[in-house]
Amino acid sequence: MALLTALPVLSQGFRGGPGNRLEYLTGYLSLTETQQAQAKTLFDAAAAANETARGQMTAAQDALTAAVKANRADAELDRLAAAVGVIQGQMAGINAKRSAKFYALLTTEQKTKYDAIGNRGGGGPGGGGGAGPRRR
Repeated sequence: MALLTALPVLSQGFRGGPGNRLEYLTGYLSLTETQQAQAKTLFDAAAAANETARGQMTAAQDALTAAVKANRADAELDRLAAAVGVIQGQMAGINAKRSAKFYALLTTEQKTKYDAIGNRGGGGPGGGGGAGPRRR
């Protein structure tokens, strides 16, 4: 359960992208050089996959918006909305897999510290909103 609360930490992105997220996590969790290299690979791959998905999401949302403005049939709106949902699901999957792989790299002590980030409520280190404890 703690990992699920920490997922937003990695899935939300830190201003400045994966490099800043990794810099924060390196300091906060005292990542080794090997962990840093592995995490960089994970974060970079997820960022690239999410960038592709974001392009698809924009196209899908544009199609849905155009269909709304054209007063398309309910079935067409449902189909287009479902396409948006599929892409959202793909992005959630990308982020969850990245988070799981990152978590697996951590020592028990690091996992305890990492879990504490997610339990503070809201953002944190991640690919979509924050790389540390949520700022108020």
